[in-house]
Amino acid sequence: MPFTVRATLIAFLGDEEKFPCHFGYKIGDQITYDGERFEGRVCPGMIAEMMPKVVVMMNSGNKHFDRIMYRHHGGHSVKDPSMKKYDGIGFRMSETPQSIDGVIFPRLGEGWAFVCEDARTSAVFKIEPIDLATGGYFLGEYRRQMSILEKIKAEPGLTVDDILGKYDDFERNTVYPKLTPDLVELMLDEMATVGYIELKDGKAYPGNRE
Repeated sequence: MPFTVRATLIAFLGDEEKFPCHFGYKIGDQITYDGERFEGRVCPGMIAEMMPKVVVMMNSGNKHFDRIMYRHHGGHSVKDPSMKKYDGIGFRMSETPQSIDGVIFPRLGEGWAFVCEDARTSAVFKIEPIDLATGGYFLGEYRRQMSILEKIKAEPGLTVDDILGKYDDFERNTVYPKLTPDLVELMLDEMATVGYIELKDGKAYPGNRE
């Protein structure tokens, strides 16, 4: 968790022949962000429009309301270098509760796009989640999801409760992030979004993604 995001140039709403893109963008050009690094050419004229969409899409894909409320729902994390062998970044879960009561986010639709600030050219980029994020502090969450995926591959048809039962108390509650039913359900939904698994009647099966 969350997602690697890709923005793809799909159209020029303005007159690109009369007012050609000064940055030299062409239809099909792409920019990706994995939670740590951008890949692709980023025009200064679209940074202000692009970044808010990247942040929201990165955190929750096309289901902002459904997913963002459960981010770190399991509790508060603390720095612990000895735990790096588990999550890749060195955190463990604390027993201190962390409430998200009252947090409400708007539901945002699919098919997002942003447009560069040059109205004469108006380059339109479609933005979408294409993979799970692996960069920066998302590494621990990614490792959790890959661990769950391995259990699903070994035993297709697992439910959330089945998955939780595959981990001992230390693995569920001390390794970062803490595995709660809500968080596992969220992780499964995210993995299904990008093809790692398929969900059928509350059960998880391997998907078609290698």
